[in-house]
Amino acid sequence: MDKKNDMTYKLLDLMQKTGYSIVQHNGQRKFGPPPDWVGPAPQKGCEVFVGKLPREIFEDELVPIFSKVGKIYEMRLMMDFSGSNRGYAFVTYTNRMDAYRAVKELNGYEIRAGRHIGVVKSVDNCRLFVGGIPKTKTKEEVLEELSKRVTGIVDVILYKNCFDRRLNRGFAFVEFTSHRAAAMARRALVPGCVKIWDQEVMVDWAEPEPDIDDEQMKKVKVLYVRNFLIRTNPETIQTVFENAIQNKIEHVKKIYDYAFIHFFEREHAELAMSRLQNAEIDGSNIEIRWAKPVDRELYRIQKLNRGNAKFNNSLDFTQTLLLYKQHLEKKEYANSPNKDEGIGSVGAGDSSCDSPIDVKPCNFMYNTSPPKETFPLAPAKLDAMCKRYLWAPPRYEYQKYVDPTGAEVWVGRVELPHVGSPLLNVPRSIGPLTTRSCFSVQQAHVEAAENALHHIKMLRADLIQRSTPAPVPPVYPSLLQPVPNCVPLPYEYLYRPVSQPAMPVTVPAIWRTV
Repeated sequence: MDKKNDMTYKLLDLMQKTGYSIVQHNGQRKFGPPPDWVGPAPQKGCEVFVGKLPREIFEDELVPIFSKVGKIYEMRLMMDFSGSNRGYAFVTYTNRMDAYRAVKELNGYEIRAGRHIGVVKSVDNCRLFVGGIPKTKTKEEVLEELSKRVTGIVDVILYKNCFDRRLNRGFAFVEFTSHRAAAMARRALVPGCVKIWDQEVMVDWAEPEPDIDDEQMKKVKVLYVRNFLIRTNPETIQTVFENAIQNKIEHVKKIYDYAFIHFFEREHAELAMSRLQNAEIDGSNIEIRWAKPVDRELYRIQKLNRGNAKFNNSLDFTQTLLLYKQHLEKKEYANSPNKDEGIGSVGAGDSSCDSPIDVKPCNFMYNTSPPKETFPLAPAKLDAMCKRYLWAPPRYEYQKYVDPTGAEVWVGRVELPHVGSPLLNVPRSIGPLTTRSCFSVQQAHVEAAENALHHIKMLRADLIQRSTPAPVPPVYPSLLQPVPNCVPLPYEYLYRPVSQPAMPVTVPAIWRTV
C-alpha cells in the first residue's frame, strides 16, 4: 500500500511540474498531450515503440529520459491489472525529427544495471490488403461494397492489370482513418465468415511503406511512374519527359507497367512531376510519385528472411542489424549494383505485374517465396524466363493441410497468367498446376516452379512435333514364316495368381495421402 501511495504522489508531482494530464483507460495510461498544444495531433512518423521495460518503471522515470531528445506529445504506458507495466510503451513526439533522434540515441539505453531498453520507430499501419476481388470490379464498386460492412475508409487503391486494362489485379489496398479503424475492419472481414460478391475475400495487414526522413526525401532525384502500357518502351518515356522539362534526363528503367526515371537535377524532377502528373502516354494516364530510397544491403537481408516482402516485421531492430553486419563481413554484396532505384511510394506490392504482396493468413499465402539459399534453381529459372520473354510473372499459391497424424503438409499451385511469344503465337494462361503434398512451403514453392518448367518444356516439344511432319516408317519383308497349328494359351493360365497371406505394410506419416 505504501508503494502504491508513493507512486501516486510521484505521478501527481509529475503532473504539476509538466502541466500534462495522466489518464488510465483500457489497459493503458496516457501522459499528455501538452497543455499548450493547439491544432491536430502530430503527423504520422512521430511515434516510437519502447520495449524491454522493467515492470517497476513508470512515467516519473520515463518522461525525463525521453524528454531529453525532444518535446513529448503523448506517452502511452501499457499497464497490467496488478499495477505494474506490461514491459512496453509508445512515445509520440511533436515532430518526426525528435522521434528519429530518440531511436538513434535511446535504443539500447541502460535504464537499470544490465537492463537495456529497445527503441524503434512505431508502425502506425492504417492500410489493409484485400485479396480475392473479382477482376472485373472497379474502384468505385469495391469502395461501395466494402463501405456496407466497415467504416472509416479513406481510399481504395486498385491496380489495373498491366496486360488488360479493363481488369484489375484481383486485390486492393484499403486506407483507413486510423490504425484502430483498420483493426476493426480486419476483425469484421473475417475470411470464411464474410462473402463479397458471393465469394470469400482474404483480408490482412498491408505491408507498411518505409519511413524515410524528410531531409533525405528532399535529395531524391528519381521519380516512380506507374500505369504505363506494356508496349510503351523506355525510349518513348524518355522522349516525353525530356520534352516536358526541355532538358536531358539520366536514364529510364521500365519494369512491366511502371518505371524509375533518374534525373540529373532535383529541379528537373519536380518540374516533370508538375507538368506530367496524370498525363496520357500511349492512351494510358500515368501516376507520378517520388521514389523512396532504400538501403540495398539491409533490403536484401530482410527480403532474404521474408521471401518477397520489402520490410521484415518478424525480426526486431537488433537482430536485423546483427544479420546486416554478418552479411557485410562475408562480403555477400560485393557484386551488387552500386545504385538502387528505390521503391514506389504509391503503395507496397506494386513491384510485380500481377501479384499481391506477401501476407500470411491462416491457410493461404500468395506469392510467398522461400529463403533463396534453399532450392534456388527452379523458381529463379522460371522467373528469369518470364522476364526475358516479357510474360506475366508466375503466381504462386499454397495451402496447408493437417494429415491424420497431426503433421502439416503443403500443396502448391502455380499459374502463368500470360504466356506469349516465342512459345505461343496467341497469348494465353497456363495452369494452375498443382504439386503433390510437400513437407514445407519451400518444397511446395520449388515443385510448383518445376511443374511449370516441365509443362513449358512439354508444350514446346508438342508444338515442334505438330509443326514437323511425321516420318513414314520403312516396310521390311518378313523373314520368318508363321508357325502352323499354333494355339495360344488362355490368359488365366499364363497369369494365374498365387494365393499367399497378406503382408502388413506401414506407410510413413510424411508420405500418407492428405
